[in-house]
Amino acid sequence: MAGLILIVCGVFDIHERLVIKLGLGVSVAFLTVLLVAESFHVIGANYFRFHPVIIFELYAIANLMQVAYEYEPQN
Repeated sequence: MAGLILIVCGVFDIHERLVIKLGLGVSVAFLTVLLVAESFHVIGANYFRFHPVIIFELYAIANLMQVAYEYEPQN
């Protein structure tokens, strides 16, 4: 749902600061939940195929948090 909100804001050129930051925050929260679930598989079940995905998710979380922190709408 957060991704759809961000897509709609981008398509219709909506610069509502709260909506954008809320969408980015929900996306980060969702990725964090996925990261925790994948960590259980790696640590608990010794399923090591998730390492590249975990590295990508850490990068995506850091990138989305930086975008949300630095976002200032230009009118």
